[in-house]
Amino acid sequence: MTQDPASAAPQEGAAPSPSAEALARALTGLAARLGELMVKETALLRAGRLGEIAVLQAEKKDLARAYAGRWAQLKADQAGASSLPQGLADALRAQVTRLAAATAENEKALRLMQNAVNRVLGIIAKAVREQRATMAGYNARRTRPRRTPEILGVSCDRSL
Repeated sequence: MTQDPASAAPQEGAAPSPSAEALARALTGLAARLGELMVKETALLRAGRLGEIAVLQAEKKDLARAYAGRWAQLKADQAGASSLPQGLADALRAQVTRLAAATAENEKALRLMQNAVNRVLGIIAKAVREQRATMAGYNARRTRPRRTPEILGVSCDRSL
């Protein structure tokens, strides 16, 4: 008994796309998880616990990537998306609304933190430039100004 090899094995790489209902359920869960993560990150930002945020970044990136991928799949299936059960569509809409609110708050907190960091770095850079200016060249009496030996280089890690 011989079978045609093409019909015996399913095609590799051609995975069946999930149904619109499955995508909507996945999106609802992803939106909820991503929103909760952003609320937690925003709270940590406001508390000034920046070291703990770095741990959340990888998970946030993965969730955002999965959310964007599922959303693109659902948008591609217009007929399936328009025929979602009303309860599921309402749940998805509610989670997307919560996610949008959490995203706006998270972005606001991140911008405030970035502005604060930039102000501090600006103050430090200005102080270093002023200190170096007093150390270089000659002063008004044509003598070299005294150097303060305790000044060292400055570096800042701006990554979160």
